[in-house]
Amino acid sequence: MTMKNTAAAIDFGTSKIVTVLAESGGFSRCDIIGAGTVPYAGYLGGEWNVPEELPGKIRDSINAAELEGKTRIRELYVGVPCEHIRLLNDSATVELESQDGRVVDEDLNRVGDAVADKLNLPAQGGMVIHRSPAWFQVDGGKKTMSPVGLRGRELSASVSFILADRYFIEEVGKLLLGLGVGVLGFLSPSMGESMLLLGLEERDRVAVLVDIGYLNTEFSVLEGDAMVYHGVLPMGGGHFTADLATHLQIPMKAAEQIKREYIFMPDEFDEPGDSQVTDEGTGKRLTFPREFVQRIMEESVDELCDMIAGAMKECDGLLTQRSQVFITGGGLALMRGGREYLAAKLGRPVKVSMAKSAKLNSPVFASALGLVDLVFDSIEQRSAQEDSLPGRLAGGLRNLFKRT
Repeated sequence: MTMKNTAAAIDFGTSKIVTVLAESGGFSRCDIIGAGTVPYAGYLGGEWNVPEELPGKIRDSINAAELEGKTRIRELYVGVPCEHIRLLNDSATVELESQDGRVVDEDLNRVGDAVADKLNLPAQGGMVIHRSPAWFQVDGGKKTMSPVGLRGRELSASVSFILADRYFIEEVGKLLLGLGVGVLGFLSPSMGESMLLLGLEERDRVAVLVDIGYLNTEFSVLEGDAMVYHGVLPMGGGHFTADLATHLQIPMKAAEQIKREYIFMPDEFDEPGDSQVTDEGTGKRLTFPREFVQRIMEESVDELCDMIAGAMKECDGLLTQRSQVFITGGGLALMRGGREYLAAKLGRPVKVSMAKSAKLNSPVFASALGLVDLVFDSIEQRSAQEDSLPGRLAGGLRNLFKRT
């Protein structure tokens, strides 16, 4: 009988805090047995918008997950938000030392250490929470993710490191300690959702994942088991709402309703009419012409599309002809025609990527689900291969203690 593991993780989005309690060891990798989603003011530019609300919001999120999962959370893993991580990537080459000239696990370790030395990570500040390979090469041959056993003279690799801001680690650690909750480790939800949402085949072709949140948009390029480019664009779905609220002179709640009901690029099967909301003060129905709302929405979304196109251009050298663009998050993926509109603006196909889960089955929770998947990846690696380098180095816990 397989022993089940139970673990909890907390994810800080730009508009909500999500605590997830999950259990593994059954027929699926893990099942969510409890979740607590609490809206809050979020963060912007690396700063909490309303820092004084954090302790209460964190407590409420944890309590909700405990209540649903009927389990007390005494310790958990913490997801480090995208604005509090930095990505460093480089390549290095080491000579093979085995007698028969074949690559062994220790060579993967040594080449990763060589990249770390080249980057001089101790001087970079922050804490290394992930160390992941994009590819390996033996004697300059074909790139591969499975070089062990190949014969040659030297091994090359491209390796990425994700560093977390110590400020975030220290501050959140203190907040949780004050609530009587211990921290098992810090992981990157950005890394987790990339591995969860994009299959190895997509990543081998080099893929782009655009997570459009409420206050910002995370832009990542994935190759192999590594994130090779990462950027945060200062715009998200909340800005579409704010532009509607400003131009229509209505409350944010009403503007959010109009945004969610808006249809991009309607076809013959759609019947897009004028937008209607109720004035909370007078109770009267307010009507806004489709053309007026369309102009506001498209001007706002076009601004974000231009930012995404700029990020695509900046990392163009990393992409291939077969590279696919995926979007997730609640900012655009859930809007009718949003994917098609972005694809038209970028001039290339765009797919919506979402995790398959019995609970939290929405792009809105992609980050939290990615974090949970990363947690169980770390647990499995520690229990199954404690003394060897795992084939997939995305699990962050053990790599916290590697030489960097």
